[in-house]
Amino acid sequence: MSKTKKTKPKITRKNVPLHIKLKLFAKSAGRCQFRGCNRPIWRNDLTLTERNFGEVTHIIAASSSGPRGNQESSKLQIDYSNLMLMCQKCHTEIDSDTNKYPEVLLGEWKKEHEERIEIQTRYTGDIHKSTVLLFMVNINERLTSIIPDVFLNAMSPKYPVDEKGIRIVFDDFDGRNDSKVWEVFAERIQRKIERHFEEGIDEKEIKHLSVFALGPMPLLMYLGKCIGDTISTDLYQKHRKITNANQAWSWQAEELKTENGFIVNPIHVNKNSRNVGVVLSLSAEIPTERYKKLIVDNYSIYDITIDNPSLYFLKSPKQIEEFSRKYRGLLNDIQSTHGDSCKVYIIPAVPAPIAVECGRVLLPKSDPEIFACEYDEVNGLRTVLKINSRKITTNS
Repeated sequence: MSKTKKTKPKITRKNVPLHIKLKLFAKSAGRCQFRGCNRPIWRNDLTLTERNFGEVTHIIAASSSGPRGNQESSKLQIDYSNLMLMCQKCHTEIDSDTNKYPEVLLGEWKKEHEERIEIQTRYTGDIHKSTVLLFMVNINERLTSIIPDVFLNAMSPKYPVDEKGIRIVFDDFDGRNDSKVWEVFAERIQRKIERHFEEGIDEKEIKHLSVFALGPMPLLMYLGKCIGDTISTDLYQKHRKITNANQAWSWQAEELKTENGFIVNPIHVNKNSRNVGVVLSLSAEIPTERYKKLIVDNYSIYDITIDNPSLYFLKSPKQIEEFSRKYRGLLNDIQSTHGDSCKVYIIPAVPAPIAVECGRVLLPKSDPEIFACEYDEVNGLRTVLKINSRKITTNS
């Protein structure tokens, strides 16, 4: 009687589906997951030939008789958690010595590699997200609204972090007669900004701001002081005479040349004076008659202007950067000339984002005291709001 030879049951090898391969390539960033290798698998580093040199590697072999194989092999053949991406050399290495490269160790390497890629690529996404800050305060009796479609168009290709953002809206401001009103509203602005900066939005830290602001210039300057320059910020301008209303807040000229666009003029300088007026004639020329009394009272006067002051001059964020450099440089020169204890009075005719920038660039520990002035036909020029408080450090 002849004996029949028993044969082992044939293992059917499953092909790893394309969508799982794509997931593996994406989550490994196309690099070998052997710890310390990280070699790109789309290129031969020696010949620089570009093609797929990667191999889909099983942690637990596709068959029970393979490297690290067990009774789970058949079930885990195409399970993503059981697959790694490796170069040919590293694949051969781990399968040649399973004692040195056990299942648990390879699982740790896969997790470690993919978490590192996730952390690094997540940051890249964050730079396209921004917290929207809408600041709307009535000027006289008029409050201009800023609608979502308009600021979304302006922000592109950045996107709002959330739907809430930061909203500071006052429709009851009237500082024409009582200067104390300015202080009250400034305190309200500061409380709102501090609360959002401390708590974040839905408990998420604010990493970038997109600011859309309209209101009286002293309050805009104070808003800028509250924001400061520790958080990366984009400032936007509402443009006039724009045919498409949805583009009203979109920058019109990103690459506009700005070199030497802003001119600093010393109008009346007395080095012994501790009171300094800074005239900002950008949106319009400010007649000397408006601040003539300051000259009579022996204030030193400096002016930052452009060749043709106009409501329409600001078309590019590059212009804000250039203004910021000139303004910051002037404040440094004023302090050097007139001493640390001098007081600076800003007389502004500027677009809203430049008013915000005037506050943002202030240095809390070293700048002199800055005051914002306002002009109206009834009261003339008057100081309405102290923008900063100088922090003086003393040696004990």
